[in-house]
Amino acid sequence: MILVVCANPALDRLLVLPELNLDGVNRTSYVEVTVAGKGINVARALRTMGVESHLFLFLGGDNGNKVKNGLSQEGLHFNSWPTLGETRVTTIIHEEKKDRHTVINENGPLVSFESSLALIHSIEKKLKPNDYLILSGSLPRGVRRDLYSVFIHIAHQKKAFSVLDSSGVPFSLALKSTPFLIKPNVKEAEEVLGFAILSMDDKIKAVHYFQKLKIPFIILSDGPKGLVIGYYDEVFIVKADNTLRGGGFAIGSGDTLVGGVVAQLSRRVDFRDAIIYGTACGLANTFCSGAGVFNLDMAHQFMEHIVIEKYYSSKRG
Repeated sequence: MILVVCANPALDRLLVLPELNLDGVNRTSYVEVTVAGKGINVARALRTMGVESHLFLFLGGDNGNKVKNGLSQEGLHFNSWPTLGETRVTTIIHEEKKDRHTVINENGPLVSFESSLALIHSIEKKLKPNDYLILSGSLPRGVRRDLYSVFIHIAHQKKAFSVLDSSGVPFSLALKSTPFLIKPNVKEAEEVLGFAILSMDDKIKAVHYFQKLKIPFIILSDGPKGLVIGYYDEVFIVKADNTLRGGGFAIGSGDTLVGGVVAQLSRRVDFRDAIIYGTACGLANTFCSGAGVFNLDMAHQFMEHIVIEKYYSSKRG
C-alpha cells in the first residue's frame, strides 16, 4: 500500500493568459480550478498509473469542502481532519508567449494539536511492513516542525519505506531521521546544504552529502537539465536524449516523478527502471495543464528516450 501525507493541500487556480502585463489590466485565455497540493498530485498520478494510494490531509472551510468533493469525484481515497481556518488557494499564472509560470502560495490554515495527533495515530495504525509512506509538501501552521521526522521514525518501526519531498525546515529536520528516499530540487538542496549548486560537479557534491547521511535513495532534480541520482554508494545521471523536449507545464511534474518511481518500487521493479519510468511520467506531465495529470501512453513512449548513466561507484577498484 502507498500512503500519502498531504498536510497542506490547496485549491489550485490556474490563470492562462498571453502575457502578464504588470501595472495594467490582464485578460485570461482560460481559468482552471483543481484540487491540489503536492501529495494530491502524487495520488492523482498514481491513479493514472493504475496504483491505489490513500491520502491523509488537513482540510477546512468551504475550500476544504471543495477539495473533499474533488477528491471524491476523482475516486481518490482519503482521510481528513479539520483545520482552524480555510484551506489555502494557490494561484498559478501561465504566460503563453513566454512559456513561463508564476506561482503564488498562500499560507496554510492553523491546525490544532488534536487534528495533528489524530493524523499521527492514523498513520501508526494503517502503515504496514513494506508499505511506502510519501511525505509531500509543506507543513501548515500549528503542527510540530519535525512532524515528518515523527512519520519517518514510525516507518522505521513498521519496517516500511519513507519518501520525503519537502523543503525548508521540515525537510532539514526530517533528514536526520534517515528517510529511505528524498527528492529535493536544486533550490531546496541549496537551502539545506548552504552552497550554490550551479554545475554538474556541484550536483554530485550535493548527492554525496546526502549519501553521507546514510540516505539510500536520492533524486536531485533540476527541471529540463535532468536528474542526479544517488543509490546507496552509486551515483547516476539521468536525462532525456537530444530528440526529446518537455512541454510548457512544469507544475506537478516532480510530484508525478515521485509517484512513478514509488509505483515501480512498490511493484519490486529495479530502481533503474523505476527512475526511467518516473522520469518519463514527469516529462509527460509537462504536456498537460493539470498538476499530476499526464498521458500514460505518452509516458511509455518517452521511456525510450530517457538515458541513465553511471557516474560513480565507491565499489570501483
